[in-house]
Amino acid sequence: MHNIRLQRLFFPVFVLLLLTIACNFPREGSPTPSGPDLLKTYAAQTIQVQLTLLATGLQSTSTPSPPAIVTASPPVVTPTAPAGITETPSPTQGECDQAAFEKDVTYPDNSVLSPGEEFTKTWRLQNSGTCSWNPDYDVVFDRGDSLGGPASAALTQGTVAPGETVDVSVGLKAPDEPGTYQGYWKLRNPAGQIFGLGEDRDKDFWFKISVESLSGVVYDFNVNAKSAIWIGSGGGSQAEVAFGGAEDDQNGFAKLKDNFALENGKQSGVALVVGPKQTDDGKISGTYPTYTIKENDHFKAKLGFTEGCGDGQVILQFAIKEGENVQQIEEWKKVCDGGLIFPDIDLSAYQGRKVQFVLTVLADGSPLNDQVVWGSARIEREK
Repeated sequence: MHNIRLQRLFFPVFVLLLLTIACNFPREGSPTPSGPDLLKTYAAQTIQVQLTLLATGLQSTSTPSPPAIVTASPPVVTPTAPAGITETPSPTQGECDQAAFEKDVTYPDNSVLSPGEEFTKTWRLQNSGTCSWNPDYDVVFDRGDSLGGPASAALTQGTVAPGETVDVSVGLKAPDEPGTYQGYWKLRNPAGQIFGLGEDRDKDFWFKISVESLSGVVYDFNVNAKSAIWIGSGGGSQAEVAFGGAEDDQNGFAKLKDNFALENGKQSGVALVVGPKQTDDGKISGTYPTYTIKENDHFKAKLGFTEGCGDGQVILQFAIKEGENVQQIEEWKKVCDGGLIFPDIDLSAYQGRKVQFVLTVLADGSPLNDQVVWGSARIEREK
């Protein structure tokens, strides 16, 4: 009887156990997950567990971290200067562009000019900075009286290294009205930055002139004779004649002579003496540097032969040249007769014209003994 009771008690438990085992076996047609599917199954189960814990209030306060992903990065390379070379910072702008004044090469302060006179002002500057100057640097007008000068001009045509000097020039023209005039200038670098002189780079360099209405001698043909171009011509040819050459040069000569006798027997001081080309009807002409004629300008001179002129006979001409056009102002025929000619030509009709004076001597026949004196030839301004 006792065994029969145990069997009755065990049978329901055994049936329940079989049912439980049967529920855990995979169903027919549902393959066992593996590989990715297995991972998905685990993930789903993990989510289900988390949801269950959340519902029951038993969720852990910490969750496992996912495995770290390691990504390889290329090493950072910092460039270094080659051995033996020390890197230095670039100079500041103030150190780079600096200038110092050396001197006025032409027209120092308070130079006196006549009204309307053209002139070239030149300063000598030193590059006191650390950067070289090149043709991209300019000299620029800053303030004051411009006198017709350019707004800017190239500082140099070459290169001016630190410590070197350069002569800087601008073309100007004196005003017509008397007075004192001053203009101020600075420099400009290739970046367009304006800078002046001194450590603070703020100082100007300048010109300062005085314009006065002059009287007396304003142009001396003796002084300017060496700057004239002398041409001997005749017999179908011409040649340039060197000023101060030999008196027996077949192309003619032009020179300054001192303390010699004139055809009237009197002694002359320093005077211009010329001789035409040594051929019949030979000629010599001197074309002088440019001059601007002013009101009340007069051409004056003392014309004649040197002593011992014999039967000398010439034609003397005074002309002005503008471009290629030559305009004769006056002509004189002169023979060796012991007398001198004293011309006085009022040039006021040509006021304001920029001209070159031309002095010419033509042999009227044979050039023998034709040594002509342009004594005290000058432009004199009368009040």
